[in-house]
Amino acid sequence: MEKIGVGYASVTETEKRYVMDALENERLSQGKYVARFEKEFARLHGCRYGVMCNSGTSALHLALETLKELDSWNEETEVLCPAITFIATSNACLHAGLKVKFVDVDPSTYNMNPEEIEKHITKNTKCIIPVHAFGMPCDMEKIMELAQTYHLRVIEDCAEAHFAAIGGKPVGSFGDIAAFSTYVAHTITTGTGGIVCVKDQNKMEILRSLVAHGRACTCERCLASDSDQVCPKRMETELDRRFMFVRLGYSYRVGEIEGALGLAQLERSESIMKKRRENAEYLLKGLESMEDQIQLPHHPENVEHTYMMFPILIKKGSGIEKERFVRYLEQKNIETRPMLPLLNQPVYKKIFGNIEEQYPVARYMNHHGFYIGCHHGMGREQLDYIIESIRAFLQEV
Repeated sequence: MEKIGVGYASVTETEKRYVMDALENERLSQGKYVARFEKEFARLHGCRYGVMCNSGTSALHLALETLKELDSWNEETEVLCPAITFIATSNACLHAGLKVKFVDVDPSTYNMNPEEIEKHITKNTKCIIPVHAFGMPCDMEKIMELAQTYHLRVIEDCAEAHFAAIGGKPVGSFGDIAAFSTYVAHTITTGTGGIVCVKDQNKMEILRSLVAHGRACTCERCLASDSDQVCPKRMETELDRRFMFVRLGYSYRVGEIEGALGLAQLERSESIMKKRRENAEYLLKGLESMEDQIQLPHHPENVEHTYMMFPILIKKGSGIEKERFVRYLEQKNIETRPMLPLLNQPVYKKIFGNIEEQYPVARYMNHHGFYIGCHHGMGREQLDYIIESIRAFLQEV
């Protein structure tokens, strides 16, 4: 069996056609494809505006800097992050000059546990970043209730959960700002990239300014206009507003090729998601007889899980060694990856000290969890091979 990776990026004739159109129009900087992708992606996630950028990490950083400006946060401001997530979530807080406080996760969903949040809130806590890990939405109802009670901002990290929903309401539409990643092998991809989604114009204008060095002009006409169109606001001031800078911003922009790829992927998103869910359900059915040894991903009926990956957690008392299990699967050409360990990372031990033991659920996941793929590039033969390989190993234990 050829290697079965955890991620997959498909490029069809639609992607090729859109990219070639961008090249033939000699438009590599932001233009019509980026604008269309932003609007459609935001709409699909219950937001009015989308601002495309060069990564999901940048999307988080832009979101934090926007709220930092609006609410006058300072270096004492604390942001709550889950103790299990990709390091970009908490790194973005540190890069924004904010303090991070970790919250342990739920042992069944692997997301931030709402029951653990209150004990970490202090007078300096201003924001919560729930991460919809592995494609599983957080318990946003409880998180939003806490946010309202304590007057906290909410930034949804939706990097791994495009199109996931709770009760029909898409992730990204619950909090103040939502950040997504469109990096290679995410549910839909632009090669490299990210997008921030918001509902109100004021936040959108700050985001558009920050993504482009802090420029004053944030309207679409100036950002992506043709040469024969002139924005009437450009020359209302002494400086051309396109080259007037009103805040310290960043060079986080992307171009038309990324926008073209993204728009084509969005047009196929329903079929992509259908295949991913079918593959996940097939794995769940095939592995259900082994649930006395391993914990499989599950979700409530009102939740739409998008299965960006397929997490597996070794159960206590099973006698299974994670290293041996992972090595076996890798030798079978089934790629595995650790289950987003964070607090035991060398760099975080330097910054925060040895705090892993304070978060028992995250600690257990760090040492007993991993994930495999269930992406839309997998066929029935590969899925059967995964099931039989896992069954063979567990029978030997």
